[in-house]
This record gives sequence, structure tokens and C-alpha cells, in this order.
Amino acid sequence: MTMISSFAQMAASKRRVPPDARYLPILTTAVLAFAAMSAVAIQMSDRASWVIFTPLIAIALFVGLWITYRAVSGSTTAIITYLVLVVFISDAQFRARGAGEIGTDWQSLLKFGLWMGAGVIGIANAPPLRSWIGRFGPACWLAYAVMAMISSAYAPAPVYSFGCAVALLCLLPFSLALITKLSESQFLWTLTITLAVFLIIGWVVFYQNPRLGTSEFWTYSGMELRMCGIAGQANNLGSICAKYLGAIFLLWYGGRCRPRLAVPLAVLGIITLQASDARTGMIAAVVAIGAVILARSMKTLIGASFAAIAGAVAVMVFSLRLDALGGHFSRSGDPTEVFTLTGRIEIWQFVWERITERPFFGWGYSASKVLLPNYTGFQDNLMIDTAHNMLLQSLLSVGFVGTLPVLAVTFYLLYSMVFRPYPFRDLFFLVTIISAIADTSALGTTPTMLTLLFIMASVLPRAPTRGYSATPAKVFSMGPMPRGALISGSAAE
Repeated sequence: MTMISSFAQMAASKRRVPPDARYLPILTTAVLAFAAMSAVAIQMSDRASWVIFTPLIAIALFVGLWITYRAVSGSTTAIITYLVLVVFISDAQFRARGAGEIGTDWQSLLKFGLWMGAGVIGIANAPPLRSWIGRFGPACWLAYAVMAMISSAYAPAPVYSFGCAVALLCLLPFSLALITKLSESQFLWTLTITLAVFLIIGWVVFYQNPRLGTSEFWTYSGMELRMCGIAGQANNLGSICAKYLGAIFLLWYGGRCRPRLAVPLAVLGIITLQASDARTGMIAAVVAIGAVILARSMKTLIGASFAAIAGAVAVMVFSLRLDALGGHFSRSGDPTEVFTLTGRIEIWQFVWERITERPFFGWGYSASKVLLPNYTGFQDNLMIDTAHNMLLQSLLSVGFVGTLPVLAVTFYLLYSMVFRPYPFRDLFFLVTIISAIADTSALGTTPTMLTLLFIMASVLPRAPTRGYSATPAKVFSMGPMPRGALISGSAAE
């Protein structure tokens, strides 16, 4: 069953059923084998010579090419295995990089090769081009990727920008292939198990190699260390935990994971999220899960929205002690840190000034990697290389013209969440949007797993209208979906 037919079955079923876990032993073996090789590479990276790494590289290259070949041939097991690599490598930082560092090294080449392989697999397994190119979501993302590639011609670092833009273009057909070839259950289990191993390795690195497992973050009381595992930055780790907890929730919510397994898996994510002290990740996980639950009923959704508005009005009318509340959530104890979003407002002001200099077409995709580190006027000489806001990051990169497709997709998904709720799409979309407020999220300098999830949410066929009887006979086919039917079939209209 494809991902969208899995949704129809879940909506039609009145009782929860055990998950189809026939592929889990293969998936678990693939994740653990890759994780073991990664752990060895991480521990050896600071002191090992290329002579030691050469056999590992040769073996990994051979295995990767074989997996890619099998995935291109349409093997579901190979596609799942390749997805493991995408999930693990996309969010991993196997060595620390300073702000603004864009040099090509083994990690950059590894990720670029991974994205190119994903594009080849996607083209081989996605529906025919004519069946999805005219659809709203895919067309918007194609326009954004093409604009990103064009902008690399005038970007400060054209080679780096072009590589990141090509990655966006590769992830689009790969997203369509995943939706076409995998069920929702297969995708969520792959995401959950891979990220669980990712977090466990992060804890190992955190204790064994603190230089790599922690990252510095600026506060009003100075720099502090926070756990980042192998995610590079603590906020990145928080975003990963939000995706991980969301996937576990969807598995449990859809009856595909029993509580005795979901609880310990969730505990790992909660503990890691707490250690990262990523407030944005915490808010994203709670709001996304809460919204999916509330979206089951229009009355409940409207009631929760009015309650949130009433609470905000009460705070302003009754002049509650916002300073005390801000001090409670501040890392340094200074409420100003919360009200300025830990200095982000100052960053946004500077970024907006750069946007107004080139408002229509921007400075070039991923230009923030060069523009922002060169500015040292932030408080305490803080160095950054992203706009710390997805909208501003996109405007800085490709301007208002290039950002329009993403804005259109965002409003389309918001509308769909209200009138055509679909838990899988809505949860990961909300995680992306909430993360986008304080970080670059899915449109950062390089694509991440959040980029892939945002694209997948955008290209999924529309779910049934709220209140419509979602029976398999009236909505989506319950059998194997013909090639191309996912996007072009009448059920998706």
C-alpha cells in the first residue's frame, strides 16, 4: 500500500491494528550496521590518517552504489535502506565547522553524493513527469529549486550555492518516489528507528568526545555549552527530536505501535530534547502533536484557537508579570533574552536591511554563509551564518520572486490542515513552520531531513474533505497503486 492508501485505511478503521513489521529486521540491521561504521569514523576522525579510512571509504562506496542500483530498480527494501542513509546523514555533522565555513571536504562530498543518488532513485521510481509537473505542490517546489539554481550565478559562493540548489531539485522526485513506493507505516518506522539510533550515538559522542558532542550558544550571561550529539548544533538536535517524537506519536495514533514500545522510544526523545535545551524543538513537538489531536473536530479546533486568543488578550489586559515569566524560560535568568528571542531580533533587523538592498531576486541561494559571518556588529561579536528565520533566509537567498512558491505552498497546507486534515502531513508541516520562526528550518544553507518532510507534505495528494466518509471504495484504492496514480488519479483531485 502506498502512503496515501495507508491514510485511507487508518481513517476507515475503527479499531487499531498491529503494524506490518515484516521489513523491520532488515531495516534494523541496515541502521545498526551503518551506525557502527559511523561511530568508528567519528572516533577516528581527529587522529586517523587517510590510509586507515581508505578501506572504509571503498566498502561504503561499493555498498552505497549497490543499494542505489537496487533502489533504482524499484526494490522496496533498497529504497528503505537508502532512506536510512538519507535520514541519518542529512542531519549529521561528523565534524565541527565554524560559522561561514563552506569548503569542500569528505562530509560535503558525502552529502552531495547522497542527494544525487536520491535524485536518481526518485526519477526512476516517481510517477511520470507529465502526471505531477502540473500539480500545485510539486510545481511550486520545482519553481523554487530552479530559482535557487539560477541565483547561484550571482551568489557570493556560486559552487556551494549551486550544489545546495541541486540537492533541492533531487529531493523533489525522491519525495514523490517515497510516497509512491512506501506505505506511511514503512516511512514512519524507518524514520523512528533511524533517529533512535542517531540519538543513541549522539549520547555516546556527548560523553566520549565533548568537543564534538556539545556546541556553544550565546546568552545574555555569556556563552554556554549544550548537547548537540552528532547534529552539529543543539537547536538542530532539538529539531531532530521534534521529528522523532512526532513520528512515534503518529505510529501510536494510527495503531501501528503499542504503548509498551512507544513509551520507551518517546522517553529517549524527551530526555535528549531536554538535554539539548532547544526551546523551539519543545514547542514544535507539543504544538504539532496537540494540533493533530484537536484537528479531529472543527469545533475543538475553533475552540482551542479562541482559547489561545483569549489567553493572549488576558495577558495584555491584566498586565501579568511577563518579566517573571520571561525570567523563568530564560537560560540566563534575564527576561530580555526571551523577549528578544536570544538576540534574534537584532539578527533579523540586519538581515532585513540586506534584503531591502536586493528585494526581488536576493543575494543568491545560501548567500547567508558568506554575508552574515562577515558582519561583526552583533552583541558580543556574535558570529552567525543563517538568518535564524526561514522566511527571512529565503528572502535573503532568492528574494520575493523566489520565495513566492514557498509562501503559496505554506498557505495551501494551512488551508488543508483546517478543511482536509491528514495527521502525517499536518504534523510534519507544523514542526517545520514552528521551527521556521527561530531557525532556518527546511530552507537553511543545506537541505536536511526537515526539507524532505516539508516537500513530502507539499506533494501529497489532497486528503478527503472534513466530514466526508473516508471509505476505501469512495476515496483511495486499497490495493497496490498503479504507477503514476498517486498524483494523477482522480481520487487525488
